Amino acid sequence: MIRYAVYLLLVTALLALQTTWLAGAGIGGAVPDPLVILIMIVGLFHGPEEGAVFGAGVGLLEDVVTGAPLGLGMLADLCVGFAAGLGVRIIYMENVWLPVLGAAALTGLRVIVWVGAAHLVGLLQPPLLEVLRVVLLGACYNGLVAFPLYHGLRSLDRALVRFREESR
Repeated sequence: MIRYAVYLLLVTALLALQTTWLAGAGIGGAVPDPLVILIMIVGLFHGPEEGAVFGAGVGLLEDVVTGAPLGLGMLADLCVGFAAGLGVRIIYMENVWLPVLGAAALTGLRVIVWVGAAHLVGLLQPPLLEVLRVVLLGACYNGLVAFPLYHGLRSLDRALVRFREESR
C-alpha cells in the first residue's frame, strides 16, 4: 500500500513539474515527459497488467489536469505501460542503454497513439511530417532525461519492494 502512495506522490509532483516548468522548456513543440519514464519503470518492474493500469490512471489524471479530451492520454499511457511491461521477461534490466532506448521508443508510441486516437475522432488533422518531428524531438528529450531519472526511480522502487517484504 505504501508503494502506491509513493507512486501517487511521484505522479503528482511530476505532473506539476511537467505542466508548469517543463511546459516552457519545449523545443519545436516537444517537451520532456517524465511521466512516460515513470510508467515505463512500473511496467518493466511489475509486468504488463500493472503497467497498463498505472498508465491508464496517470493518463486520465493528465487529461483532467491539462484539459485534453478525456481518454486520449489514458489510452496512450495505457499502451505505454502495457508495452513496457511486455519487456519484463525479455529485456536485460542491467543494460546501460535500456532507459534511453526504452524512453525514446515509448515516447514515440505514446505520441503516435495519442495523435492517432485524436485523428480518429476528428479532433486533430496534423501533417505527417509535423507528427514525425514531434515524435523524434520528444523521443530525444525523454532519452536524455531517462538515464538519471530511471536509476533514481529504480532505486526507489527496489526500496519500496524491500520495505513491503520486510513489513510482512
